Amino acid sequence: MADKPIQNANEGHITSYDLDAYEPNRIAEKVLQVGIKKTNYPAYKTITLGFMGGVFISFGALYELYIYSHPDIGSGTAAVVAPFFYAVGYIMAFISGAEVFTTNNLSAMGWASGKLTLLEISKNWSVVLAANITGAMFVVSMFYFSGLVFQFDNAFVDTAKSLSAQKLSFNPIETTVIGIFGNMFICAGLWLAMAGRTVTDKFIALLVPVAAVPALNFQHSTGSMFQFFLALVTETEAVDLELPSEITFLSVTSNLFFVSLGNVIGGGLFIAIIYYFVFIRETRLDERSENND
Repeated sequence: MADKPIQNANEGHITSYDLDAYEPNRIAEKVLQVGIKKTNYPAYKTITLGFMGGVFISFGALYELYIYSHPDIGSGTAAVVAPFFYAVGYIMAFISGAEVFTTNNLSAMGWASGKLTLLEISKNWSVVLAANITGAMFVVSMFYFSGLVFQFDNAFVDTAKSLSAQKLSFNPIETTVIGIFGNMFICAGLWLAMAGRTVTDKFIALLVPVAAVPALNFQHSTGSMFQFFLALVTETEAVDLELPSEITFLSVTSNLFFVSLGNVIGGGLFIAIIYYFVFIRETRLDERSENND
């Protein structure tokens, strides 16, 4: 689409704007600069935005559980629809500027470019992950005290326990690989969103890749927290609830560790580092070559 001239009423001259998506090399530069900026946030800002990231993503996970457990929604319909409601929480976090551990893994591009140290990005990831956990715990606590947690004859809690137990049933290697796939989808969705120029562009670009994570049984650490913590703090008297694995603090901690490791590999290596070498490093080498000529 060509640039469309518009009149700037305040300054009295013609400016222009473009609705075309950013090209991949521009996206790579944007991701690099955003990662550097986020890593250099003051501690209070990182913690606050990380807390809000955990809150918003938990909202999406809460809505997903509602769809799965509602007695008037069939299992087939829920399987198709629920992942999209899950994705909305992540979209809220991204568009509102909240910090999320999984997408911050893209700041590995800053390390590859030499603009960030490994210590700086590791510190940022650790703080954001802890803040995400705190935000998820906050939502679980508020929802628990709302009195809505045991709605649908405990089906809501039973669903949380069933989904959590399924996620905890994999061995460490499987869990790590599942985490790799999970954050490849998440970061690929963010990459697409960074190509957009409007909120609508970003919403649509994120919706399907993020929804694919729960739909395909992949995992990203922040997205699992709400279900895990809700499953841990609630007890029901369900008789026929057969779980594939035990839900304990130790099993949840182990899962989050290996999923987070996979997330770092999926988002940091397979997206950030690869795209750095393809678009940023090669472009800069070409520019140096042209200048030398």
